[in-house]
Amino acid sequence: SFNNIRDMDIALKIVSEFDESKKEFACSAIKHSTPCGASLGENVFDSYNKTYKCDSVSIFGGIVAFNSAVDERTAKELNKTFLEIVIAKDFTAEALKILKTKNNLRIIKYKTKPNDKINLVKVDGGLLVQDEDDSLFENYKIVTEKKPSEEEMKNLIFGMKVVKYAKSNAIVVVKDFMAKGIGSGQTNRIWACEDALKRAGKSGVMASDAFFPFRDVVDACAKYDIKAIIQPGGSIRDKESIEACNEHGISMIFTGIRHFRH
Repeated sequence: SFNNIRDMDIALKIVSEFDESKKEFACSAIKHSTPCGASLGENVFDSYNKTYKCDSVSIFGGIVAFNSAVDERTAKELNKTFLEIVIAKDFTAEALKILKTKNNLRIIKYKTKPNDKINLVKVDGGLLVQDEDDSLFENYKIVTEKKPSEEEMKNLIFGMKVVKYAKSNAIVVVKDFMAKGIGSGQTNRIWACEDALKRAGKSGVMASDAFFPFRDVVDACAKYDIKAIIQPGGSIRDKESIEACNEHGISMIFTGIRHFRH
Protein backbone atom coordinates (compact mmCIF):
# COMPACT_ATOMS: atom_id res chain seq x y z
CA SER A 1 0.00 0.00 0.00
CA PHE A 2 0.94 3.67 -0.22
CA ASN A 3 1.53 3.82 3.55
CA ASN A 4 3.67 0.68 3.68
CA ILE A 5 5.94 1.78 0.84
CA ARG A 6 6.34 5.18 2.46
CA ASP A 7 7.19 3.63 5.83
CA MET A 8 9.58 1.13 4.25
CA ASP A 9 11.48 4.00 2.65
CA ILE A 10 11.97 5.70 6.02
CA ALA A 11 12.93 2.45 7.76
CA LEU A 12 15.59 1.71 5.15
CA LYS A 13 16.98 5.24 5.31
CA ILE A 14 17.45 5.00 9.07
CA VAL A 15 19.44 1.74 9.02
CA SER A 16 21.45 2.99 6.05
CA GLU A 17 22.86 5.71 8.32
CA PHE A 18 24.96 2.94 9.89
CA ASP A 19 27.82 0.85 8.52
CA GLU A 20 27.58 -2.93 8.93
CA SER A 21 31.25 -3.29 7.95
CA LYS A 22 32.08 -1.39 11.15
CA LYS A 23 29.96 -3.84 13.18
CA GLU A 24 27.09 -1.34 13.35
CA PHE A 25 24.22 -3.82 13.17
CA ALA A 26 21.18 -1.57 12.85
CA CYS A 27 17.46 -2.24 13.03
CA SER A 28 14.55 0.19 12.80
CA ALA A 29 10.79 -0.12 13.19
CA ILE A 30 8.40 2.36 11.55
CA LYS A 31 4.73 3.06 12.16
CA HIS A 32 2.72 5.83 10.49
CA SER A 33 5.76 7.48 8.89
CA THR A 34 7.78 7.83 12.06
CA PRO A 35 10.18 5.54 13.97
CA CYS A 36 8.75 3.66 16.95
CA GLY A 37 12.07 1.96 17.65
CA ALA A 38 15.67 1.83 16.45
CA SER A 39 18.86 0.35 17.81
CA LEU A 40 22.40 -0.86 17.26
CA GLY A 41 23.22 -4.36 18.48
CA GLU A 42 26.14 -6.75 18.68
CA ASN A 43 24.52 -8.77 15.88
CA VAL A 44 21.30 -8.80 13.84
CA PHE A 45 19.39 -10.75 16.51
CA ASP A 46 20.46 -8.35 19.25
CA SER A 47 19.57 -5.30 17.16
CA TYR A 48 16.03 -6.58 16.56
CA ASN A 49 15.45 -7.49 20.21
CA LYS A 50 16.58 -4.04 21.32
CA THR A 51 14.39 -2.35 18.71
CA TYR A 52 11.38 -4.41 19.77
CA LYS A 53 11.94 -3.43 23.41
CA CYS A 54 11.97 0.27 22.48
CA ASP A 55 8.20 0.07 21.92
CA SER A 56 6.73 -3.43 21.93
CA VAL A 57 3.20 -2.03 21.46
CA SER A 58 3.62 0.26 18.46
CA ILE A 59 5.74 -2.16 16.43
CA PHE A 60 2.61 -4.33 15.90
CA GLY A 61 1.63 -3.99 12.23
CA GLY A 62 4.75 -2.00 11.47
CA ILE A 63 7.70 -2.20 9.08
CA VAL A 64 11.11 -3.46 10.21
CA ALA A 65 14.41 -2.85 8.40
CA PHE A 66 17.95 -4.18 8.84
CA ASN A 67 21.29 -3.10 7.35
CA SER A 68 22.57 -6.69 7.53
CA ALA A 69 21.47 -10.22 6.70
CA VAL A 70 18.60 -11.75 8.68
CA ASP A 71 19.44 -15.17 10.11
CA GLU A 72 17.31 -18.07 11.29
CA ARG A 73 17.21 -17.03 14.94
CA THR A 74 16.11 -13.50 14.08
CA ALA A 75 13.47 -14.77 11.64
CA LYS A 76 11.90 -16.88 14.38
CA GLU A 77 11.74 -13.83 16.61
CA LEU A 78 10.24 -11.67 13.85
CA ASN A 79 7.48 -14.20 13.29
CA LYS A 80 6.26 -13.75 16.86
CA THR A 81 4.86 -10.32 15.94
CA PHE A 82 2.50 -9.23 13.18
CA LEU A 83 4.54 -7.15 10.72
CA GLU A 84 3.68 -5.78 7.29
CA ILE A 85 7.19 -5.75 5.81
CA VAL A 86 10.67 -6.96 6.68
CA ILE A 87 13.35 -5.40 4.50
CA ALA A 88 17.00 -6.37 4.83
CA LYS A 89 20.31 -6.47 3.03
CA ASP A 90 19.94 -10.25 2.74
CA PHE A 91 18.27 -13.33 4.23
CA THR A 92 19.73 -16.76 4.88
CA ALA A 93 17.94 -19.68 3.24
CA GLU A 94 16.72 -20.86 6.65
CA ALA A 95 15.42 -17.39 7.53
CA LEU A 96 13.45 -17.17 4.29
CA LYS A 97 11.78 -20.53 4.93
CA ILE A 98 10.65 -19.35 8.33
CA LEU A 99 9.46 -15.91 7.24
CA LYS A 100 7.53 -17.33 4.27
CA THR A 101 5.30 -19.27 6.67
CA LYS A 102 3.84 -15.96 7.88
CA ASN A 103 0.70 -14.97 5.98
CA ASN A 104 0.69 -11.53 4.31
CA LEU A 105 4.26 -10.68 5.30
CA ARG A 106 6.22 -8.93 2.55
CA ILE A 107 9.88 -9.97 2.54
CA ILE A 108 12.11 -7.55 0.64
CA LYS A 109 15.82 -7.62 -0.11
CA TYR A 110 17.45 -4.35 -1.12
CA LYS A 111 20.45 -4.07 -3.41
CA THR A 112 21.48 -0.44 -3.04
CA LYS A 113 21.35 2.15 -0.28
CA PRO A 114 18.97 5.12 -0.60
CA ASN A 115 20.39 7.71 -2.97
CA ASP A 116 17.72 10.40 -3.36
CA LYS A 117 19.12 13.82 -4.17
CA ILE A 118 15.88 15.81 -4.00
CA ASN A 119 12.77 15.73 -1.83
CA LEU A 120 9.33 16.39 -3.30
CA VAL A 121 6.19 17.36 -1.37
CA LYS A 122 2.79 17.79 -3.05
CA VAL A 123 0.86 20.97 -2.40
CA ASP A 124 -2.36 22.05 -4.08
CA GLY A 125 -1.49 23.01 -7.65
CA GLY A 126 2.19 22.11 -7.51
CA LEU A 127 5.24 20.59 -5.84
CA LEU A 128 7.71 21.84 -3.26
CA VAL A 129 11.23 20.79 -4.23
CA GLN A 130 14.24 20.82 -1.94
CA ASP A 131 17.56 19.04 -1.49
CA GLU A 132 17.38 15.73 0.35
CA ASP A 133 18.53 15.90 3.98
CA ASP A 134 21.62 13.73 3.51
CA SER A 135 23.85 15.32 6.15
CA LEU A 136 24.15 14.92 9.90
CA PHE A 137 26.66 17.58 10.89
CA GLU A 138 30.11 18.63 9.71
CA ASN A 139 31.37 20.07 12.97
CA TYR A 140 30.04 20.26 16.48
CA LYS A 141 30.72 22.48 19.46
CA ILE A 142 30.53 21.61 23.16
CA VAL A 143 28.87 24.69 24.67
CA THR A 144 28.67 23.66 28.35
CA GLU A 145 31.13 23.38 31.22
CA LYS A 146 30.64 19.63 31.32
CA LYS A 147 31.78 17.52 28.37
CA PRO A 148 30.08 14.29 27.28
CA SER A 149 31.97 11.05 27.82
CA GLU A 150 33.12 9.05 24.80
CA GLU A 151 30.23 6.59 25.26
CA GLU A 152 27.71 9.40 25.66
CA MET A 153 29.02 11.02 22.49
CA LYS A 154 28.51 7.82 20.51
CA ASN A 155 24.95 7.56 21.80
CA LEU A 156 24.30 11.22 20.99
CA ILE A 157 25.37 10.68 17.37
CA PHE A 158 23.17 7.59 17.19
CA GLY A 159 20.25 9.66 18.50
CA MET A 160 20.77 12.37 15.91
CA LYS A 161 20.79 9.79 13.11
CA VAL A 162 17.37 8.59 14.30
CA VAL A 163 15.75 11.91 15.20
CA LYS A 164 16.28 13.33 11.70
CA TYR A 165 13.70 10.79 10.46
CA ALA A 166 11.08 11.52 13.13
CA LYS A 167 8.42 14.11 12.40
CA SER A 168 9.20 17.52 13.84
CA ASN A 169 8.97 18.63 16.53
CA ALA A 170 11.14 15.59 17.27
CA ILE A 171 13.04 14.40 20.33
CA VAL A 172 14.78 11.05 20.85
CA VAL A 173 16.05 9.77 24.20
CA VAL A 174 18.77 7.13 23.85
CA LYS A 175 20.03 4.46 26.25
CA ASP A 176 22.64 1.90 25.23
CA PHE A 177 22.11 2.63 21.52
CA MET A 178 18.34 2.18 21.82
CA ALA A 179 15.82 4.87 20.89
CA LYS A 180 13.92 4.30 24.12
CA GLY A 181 11.79 7.42 23.93
CA ILE A 182 10.63 9.06 20.69
CA GLY A 183 8.50 12.19 20.81
CA SER A 184 7.45 13.43 17.39
CA GLY A 185 4.88 15.41 15.43
CA GLN A 186 4.01 17.72 18.31
CA THR A 187 3.13 21.38 17.84
CA ASN A 188 5.67 22.47 20.45
CA ARG A 189 9.00 21.07 21.53
CA ILE A 190 8.29 20.69 25.24
CA TRP A 191 5.41 18.29 24.49
CA ALA A 192 7.69 16.20 22.27
CA CYS A 193 10.32 16.29 25.01
CA GLU A 194 7.93 15.24 27.78
CA ASP A 195 6.51 12.45 25.63
CA ALA A 196 9.99 11.06 24.89
CA LEU A 197 11.12 11.32 28.51
CA LYS A 198 8.04 9.56 29.88
CA ARG A 199 8.51 6.69 27.42
CA ALA A 200 12.24 6.33 28.08
CA GLY A 201 12.27 6.72 31.86
CA LYS A 202 15.24 7.90 33.89
CA SER A 203 18.76 8.47 32.54
CA GLY A 204 20.15 8.46 29.01
CA VAL A 205 21.04 11.13 26.47
CA MET A 206 18.83 13.24 24.24
CA ALA A 207 18.84 14.33 20.58
CA SER A 208 16.68 17.14 19.18
CA ASP A 209 16.08 17.84 15.49
CA ALA A 210 15.94 21.62 16.06
CA PHE A 211 16.88 24.24 18.64
CA PHE A 212 15.23 24.82 22.03
CA PRO A 213 13.13 28.00 22.03
CA PHE A 214 13.16 28.07 25.85
CA ARG A 215 15.10 26.46 28.71
CA ASP A 216 12.07 24.36 29.69
CA VAL A 217 13.38 21.38 27.69
CA VAL A 218 16.61 21.34 29.68
CA ASP A 219 14.73 21.64 32.98
CA ALA A 220 12.55 18.67 31.98
CA CYS A 221 15.68 16.68 31.08
CA ALA A 222 17.14 17.33 34.53
CA LYS A 223 14.07 15.76 36.18
CA TYR A 224 14.75 12.57 34.21
CA ASP A 225 18.51 12.54 34.85
CA ILE A 226 19.48 13.11 31.21
CA LYS A 227 23.29 13.23 31.02
CA ALA A 228 23.90 14.93 27.67
CA ILE A 229 22.01 16.74 24.89
CA ILE A 230 22.74 17.23 21.21
CA GLN A 231 20.84 19.87 19.24
CA PRO A 232 21.47 22.32 16.37
CA GLY A 233 21.46 25.53 18.44
CA GLY A 234 20.50 28.84 16.83
CA SER A 235 17.78 30.10 19.18
CA ILE A 236 17.84 33.69 20.45
CA ARG A 237 17.62 32.07 23.91
CA ASP A 238 20.50 29.60 23.47
CA LYS A 239 22.30 31.25 26.39
CA GLU A 240 19.41 30.39 28.72
CA SER A 241 19.52 26.71 27.70
CA ILE A 242 23.30 26.61 28.15
CA GLU A 243 22.99 28.18 31.62
CA ALA A 244 20.30 25.64 32.52
CA CYS A 245 22.58 22.78 31.47
CA ASN A 246 25.41 24.18 33.59
CA GLU A 247 23.03 24.50 36.57
CA HIS A 248 21.94 20.86 36.22
CA GLY A 249 25.33 19.38 35.32
CA ILE A 250 24.24 18.35 31.81
CA SER A 251 26.60 18.50 28.84
CA MET A 252 25.28 19.96 25.59
CA ILE A 253 26.52 19.99 22.01
CA PHE A 254 25.51 22.29 19.15
CA THR A 255 25.75 20.94 15.59
CA GLY A 256 24.66 23.98 13.58
CA ILE A 257 22.40 21.84 11.36
CA ARG A 258 18.70 21.30 11.96
CA HIS A 259 16.64 18.57 10.32
CA PHE A 260 12.97 19.47 10.88
CA ARG A 261 11.20 16.67 8.97
CA HIS A 262 7.73 17.63 7.72
